[in-house]
Amino acid sequence: MLKRSLVISLLVALFVGTGFLVGARAAGDLTPSEARRVIARMAGIQLPSDAVHVKEVSTTGSSAVVVAQVETAFRFVKGDNDKWRIAEIRTGDRRWEDVDMLVKALNVEKTARARAELESIATALESYRREHGFYAEAKSEAKLVDQLNPRYLARAIRVDPWHQPYAYEGARTAFVLRSSGPDAKPNTSDDVTVTR
Repeated sequence: MLKRSLVISLLVALFVGTGFLVGARAAGDLTPSEARRVIARMAGIQLPSDAVHVKEVSTTGSSAVVVAQVETAFRFVKGDNDKWRIAEIRTGDRRWEDVDMLVKALNVEKTARARAELESIATALESYRREHGFYAEAKSEAKLVDQLNPRYLARAIRVDPWHQPYAYEGARTAFVLRSSGPDAKPNTSDDVTVTR
């Protein structure tokens, strides 16, 4: 059941990412047929456009939210302890995609996003240091963001792409910003860190 939720979350994340790309390039109102074409080409998976059913398009300025349904099938295999798990997913193009590969690709994207968010916080900390002569001291990243937002950090950034809080260890002369990464465990090899 957890793997099924993971795959469904993966698909939702792909749709959200696609919605962002569509919104970023929309000059006027986004039409359902244009949304269908963009979604059919998402994440390098070529879908026939009839496998994508657009239910709703909401356009606001240069952003759009598209609610769509994509025909999907799941291939299960018995794994350790005789438990079923999802091994592959098939979308409307009839090709099976390895779920582990999709999760790895998604984690690569999330890692890049976490690094960019941590760099934004680090840039805000540098601005704070230039003005005050030292880095902000805080017991948690949430308290840090409260000190930096909105003067040094335009947007409050509190959780990483895996929905875990960012960590901050700071002193007057140095700091470490950290995401626990895909495994959600601190101090492991998949952590994303920015230090100064």
